[in-house]
Amino acid sequence: MTPLQRSPQRSGYLPNPAQPAATASAHAPARPAFYLALIFVFVVWARFPEIMDMFTGSAVHSVRIIVGLALLSILLFGGDIRAAFSKVGICLFGFTSWMCICLPFSTWRGGSFHMLRDMWLMALLAFVIIASAVLGLEQCRRIMYSLAAATAFIEIVTLATGRIQGGRLALLGGTLANANYLALILLMGVPFCLFVIRTKPGMSPLKFVSILMLLCIPITVASTGSRGGLVTLVFMFLIYFWPLPLSQKVVTGIVTLILAVIAIAWSTRSAIDRLTLIVTPSSTTQLSASELSAVESMKLRKELLYSSLELTLRHPLLGVGPGMFVVANAQFMQATTGKSDFSAWYETHNTFTQISCEDGLPGLILYCLALLYCLKIAHDADKRGRQNPAWSEVRHMAFALRLSLAAFIGTALFASNAYMYYFPMLAALCVAVDRATRVPEMPVTPAPGGAVASMAVRMAPRKRPSFR
Repeated sequence: MTPLQRSPQRSGYLPNPAQPAATASAHAPARPAFYLALIFVFVVWARFPEIMDMFTGSAVHSVRIIVGLALLSILLFGGDIRAAFSKVGICLFGFTSWMCICLPFSTWRGGSFHMLRDMWLMALLAFVIIASAVLGLEQCRRIMYSLAAATAFIEIVTLATGRIQGGRLALLGGTLANANYLALILLMGVPFCLFVIRTKPGMSPLKFVSILMLLCIPITVASTGSRGGLVTLVFMFLIYFWPLPLSQKVVTGIVTLILAVIAIAWSTRSAIDRLTLIVTPSSTTQLSASELSAVESMKLRKELLYSSLELTLRHPLLGVGPGMFVVANAQFMQATTGKSDFSAWYETHNTFTQISCEDGLPGLILYCLALLYCLKIAHDADKRGRQNPAWSEVRHMAFALRLSLAAFIGTALFASNAYMYYFPMLAALCVAVDRATRVPEMPVTPAPGGAVASMAVRMAPRKRPSFR
């Protein structure tokens, strides 16, 4: 298969090979920090320590070891730490500082401290490592390939060892034992499999596996019974499907219908009942056990949403404490109803109300600003690719980032992902792509054989790139 390239004359993707960007930064020398960052991305995104713990029964601390080595390599061997202080980085560091301010006023200070130390700090360090160590488009490409390989690893492990639990497909242990999180990580990773297909020449093993992932992951997401995952999958498909030319729309539509039939046949009755309740009214008098469970789950999610909004109104500035919605909601229900309610001991199932009630409205503003800056970076990178035909691969990078961010936003409306590593890692990759595409040595037009473009690169004045 040949990678696809969008033509400037029409909105679809035409089957032309993507041309590599011919900039000085495209072939930035790889330092030890980058190779450690590459390993770090695969290990963390693939949830490798959790999966190894599931098979071996012993905890593996490889993530912390790689984090320490990567940070040390950045300091000693020339990573660009300034990239962490881009606009996106400033928002994330500001969000961290605000959480520290909220900590003394938390409903349970010890719990908030442990959450900051064990979860958010690792996510923030992931942002610093990737944003600082990844220099140039060639390294951005390798990181995206690593994300595709990590996604394929999770899908293969799921197909080999996944089990039906409560009528839903999930792993037996770790974070991915939650079917919603399994759907989330697969949906966020599938755009990078698409990036591999569009940009990697020839039929390499990674490209072949990526093609299989585009066929298998939608079926797996349906089997998880995640309603948020299904809504997000449809949203991502529309983003991909809309700009295609008519001929490709017909082929894509036929393949999609075939996959939908296979997904329905593959999924359990419980998963199908959960998914059909998205469009079917829940006021039916005759309900099966799986339908009744799905209706109760939907009702509980609405109650949790209302509770998180109520706590936001009661604590609009400092919130109830990072990671403390569960505790604060249980106390609130006890105070208002006079009795404890087991249903109160659940997370918000909405990332944005999770932040607003736990970290206050200032925390929500900082987090959303970082997200908006990432979307703007993807838009700007796509615009630069349109202006320069030699940068067709940049457009594929921008599309993969935009699609993965859409997956995060879609699933964030149905799950509590505020302090996990998902968004900080994507944000760091956005910063790296933005820095690489802002290098002033970018050629204006492609040259036959690359000789003129290479000469333009050598003769261009050396200026310090600006960081977003």
